[in-house]
Amino acid sequence: MTRIHTTLSEIRQLDRVYELTIPSSFLDENQHVNVQYYVHLVERGLGEIFRRVGLGKRYAAADEIGNFALEQHIRYLAEILVDERVSVHIRLVELSPKRAYFIGFLVNDSREQLAATVEVVMMNVDIANRRGAPFPSAAKQPLDALLAKHQMLPWLAPLCGVMRA
Repeated sequence: MTRIHTTLSEIRQLDRVYELTIPSSFLDENQHVNVQYYVHLVERGLGEIFRRVGLGKRYAAADEIGNFALEQHIRYLAEILVDERVSVHIRLVELSPKRAYFIGFLVNDSREQLAATVEVVMMNVDIANRRGAPFPSAAKQPLDALLAKHQMLPWLAPLCGVMRA
């Protein structure tokens, strides 16, 4: 499979949905930013996307509907250090009635480099019966609009090639 190389200028065509200066609490025993925080940062960005389309905490609390991650793929490209500024940019890649496939770009703004990509397939879930449920129309419409916007981008997302919504 040929690797797609995405530039920062392409990634920055996507909204910056989360940013943070890396705290020392993110370090593990090897003085390395632990893997859980790469995923955590992208999940914070996804949380903002969910909030924007009406699938945030308020939606989950009111309707007993939530989002479960089904599959993830992380690609590490550069180390992130304490006190560096990072940002998250999210692209919606694919959408089905119950699932969405996103790729999150973790950008090290301090060094002007892409630090990681995190691909996530998530499912809308009815919490009461713990089963997949179609996205409500109030959220599906903005998700469809976001997908259409992201499909218009003139560059391909650097996907692992084995995940689907």
